[in-house]
Parts: sequence; structure tokens; C-alpha cells
Amino acid sequence: MSEIKRPVITKEQAEAIQFLRSGGNDWTDDDILEHHVTSKWFNEYAPLNNLYTIVLAAALINGYEVEKTPEEKVREYYESHGGSPSAEERKAAIRETLYKLGIKIEGVNA
Repeated sequence: MSEIKRPVITKEQAEAIQFLRSGGNDWTDDDILEHHVTSKWFNEYAPLNNLYTIVLAAALINGYEVEKTPEEKVREYYESHGGSPSAEERKAAIRETLYKLGIKIEGVNA
């Protein structure tokens, strides 16, 4: 049997799903899908408008992964380098690039 693949959704989409399922809303997956097909989402739920129905259904049934932010991707890349001299040179290049761009990332250069 093949492995079930969980869709990757944005943090905002994940928060909207979590809020629908909790916080006194208690929408069922059927309720969420029916609304998604027949209506438009507004306010804090608006990020769900950018999901195809099949992707939303997969997220509700199989679970989902939250897309990493650019900062998280850089931090993960930075941390993937070991402590060898060549790795330290790459880390220094990453820090210098972020400095020149005026970007601070916790765990990398902040």
C-alpha cells in the first residue's frame, strides 16, 4: 500500500482550519467542505479560498504539514552545516549575506 501524502498548507490556512474545528465553532469536516464548495471564506478564514477543494479534503482527512517560512528554511539550511572549517566558511557567507540584506534570523545572525 502506498504512503499517504499529507498536503503542505500555509500557516494561515492551518490556523483557519484549527479555528473552525475548535474555539466554540466545532465545524465538522463535512461542514467545512460543504461551505468551501458552495461559499466564499471571509475574515480569518479567507486563506482557505486559495486551496483547491481536493487539497482541503486531503488536509482534513490525512492531516497536513505547515509550509516553512523563508526564515525557517534559511535557519534549517544554516544548521545543516556541521562544524568543519569549510562549513564554518559557508555559515559565515550566509550571515554576511543576511547582514548585507538587513535581515535578522534568530539562530543564524540574531
